[in-house]
Amino acid sequence: RSPTVSSLTRPLLKRALASASQWPPSVRLSFNLSAQDLNACEGVLSLIGIIENSGFDARRLDLEITETAFAHDFEQVKQSVEMLRRLGCGISLDDFGTGYSSLTRLHALPLTKIKIDRSFVTDLHEKPASYKIVKSLLALSRDMELECVVEGVETPAELATLESLGATLVQGYIFAPPLKERDVVEFLSVQAATQGGLSQTGQ
Repeated sequence: RSPTVSSLTRPLLKRALASASQWPPSVRLSFNLSAQDLNACEGVLSLIGIIENSGFDARRLDLEITETAFAHDFEQVKQSVEMLRRLGCGISLDDFGTGYSSLTRLHALPLTKIKIDRSFVTDLHEKPASYKIVKSLLALSRDMELECVVEGVETPAELATLESLGATLVQGYIFAPPLKERDVVEFLSVQAATQGGLSQTGQ
């Protein structure tokens, strides 16, 4: 029988935390959680135990959720997120703008970060509608006092436009494709020597 998403989360989180423990203290780890991971108190307690036993500072960990998680038991999701926040973890809302949740629900969650979906970013310098959406979402994040990561940045033109809009955190192929675990430390050391301007974020 194929494993469920939630059963894969635990071993993957253990491995990610062990690997990230080798990174410089200034570098954060982002890890995706599914709706299934947040739908039961027992599952969240298991994740908390893994984080606490890892030796990795929970304040360096961002747990990413998508708006599809809200389609389940919102009150349970909210309770789960609050437990993880009390541990010190950051909570990021992934693919922001592509789901169906209301701003009222977003406001009810103790989020620390939103991530603008790449569908709004591709060629935004040539697409007035995309430009206005990204501009508005950046303003919304500032008004809600949330950090904002812009996903899917691939070209210098996209990067320059985002910088002109005041974006400070971006991720995408313009910096690197997904890396194998053994290549991350070398990548971070190179970036530490050359990084400037917009900050990069990855997972």
